[in-house]
Amino acid sequence: MLNYIALLIPLFLVLIALEWRYSLIQNDNRYKISNTAINMAIGAMDQVGALAYLAVFYFALNFSKTHFEIFHLPNDWRQWLLAAIVIDFVSYWYHRFSHRNHLLWAGHVTHHSSNHFNFSNGFRTSPFQGLFRIPFYLPLPMLGFDPLILVVTFKVTGLWDFLVHTSYINKLGPLETVFVTPSHHRVHHGKNECYIDKNYGSILIIWDKLFGTFQEEKETVVYGVKSDYQDSNPVNAIFYHFRWLIKTCITSTSWKNRLKIWFMPPEWTPTDTAAMSTTVLTPHKTLKKARFYGYYLLSTGTVGFIWVLFCYDTLQTDIAIYLFLLVVSQIIQAAISLQETQHPHFLYFECLRWLSFALFGLMIFHPWPLIQICVFLLCCLSVILLSLSSSSP
Repeated sequence: MLNYIALLIPLFLVLIALEWRYSLIQNDNRYKISNTAINMAIGAMDQVGALAYLAVFYFALNFSKTHFEIFHLPNDWRQWLLAAIVIDFVSYWYHRFSHRNHLLWAGHVTHHSSNHFNFSNGFRTSPFQGLFRIPFYLPLPMLGFDPLILVVTFKVTGLWDFLVHTSYINKLGPLETVFVTPSHHRVHHGKNECYIDKNYGSILIIWDKLFGTFQEEKETVVYGVKSDYQDSNPVNAIFYHFRWLIKTCITSTSWKNRLKIWFMPPEWTPTDTAAMSTTVLTPHKTLKKARFYGYYLLSTGTVGFIWVLFCYDTLQTDIAIYLFLLVVSQIIQAAISLQETQHPHFLYFECLRWLSFALFGLMIFHPWPLIQICVFLLCCLSVILLSLSSSSP
């Protein structure tokens, strides 16, 4: 599965490059390097997270089938076709619930928080989203679906999600009646009042039409979320709503509201919260040299990430995990270094990451447990310090 993903990533990158080139020709600012780098960093973190949640997903489905199966379905092409339709139906309801519940929204808002809409948004998926969707699919093995068919179908049908993230493809005529098209998905990403909480479908738009959530694209779409979130850090983009939920729980004076907030819609906020004081460091303007360094980190980190995906099966598990940590941390640092402003201590945090690279090289020849622990901690620490230093809410 990882090799299959590695084969597709270069194709996706080519599509992004072509769309970006077209955007430059049109001079319409639909791409911004700082935003695209953040999307790629989030995508890298999500793919590493997929190592865990796909295994958990398959185990949970297999457990459901082994212990609670009610019906049996023939293991042929009919089950594959039915699985694709049923998975799309379940995805609609998971997607709809993720917009109507604070906790699920915390895992999904990452995908919506960009003010730009292009192919690179297809990478912008929080690792938490994969975990949160698992319970929604557990009834399917009870109905006789094979867990392997479900996982493979889920991943294959998910490819369509990438292709509908573009603002250059207009309405597609008769296809608009049945399938989710870029026009439909643009509506879903809009924060226009008439577009909020519409068009949840993944492949088939018929679910939205059946359950009253369909909206045709009519006015110009304004992308992003209604909060005052600022896109400046890929780690913060994943965790900022979780942080807001925790802060709100801490400052709320009512235990009822502290529990209630996790189950209410995203627009609901308790009225009994006190303001929390925060310390904000003044960021520095990014120098040209730092931006060139960011391009270097992004290009080499992306190549390294694809290489690890290709070679994962041939590497020792611990080496593969450390390599994932190193290249993902590099892509994250690249995204941060390509922003318009820098945290004043950016260079110190970057030195921590380079130290982890040096220790990894030493670990190859001397795999002592202490060195392995240091590599892991330094990698995580450099990223955590930068994410905590973000000025975003």
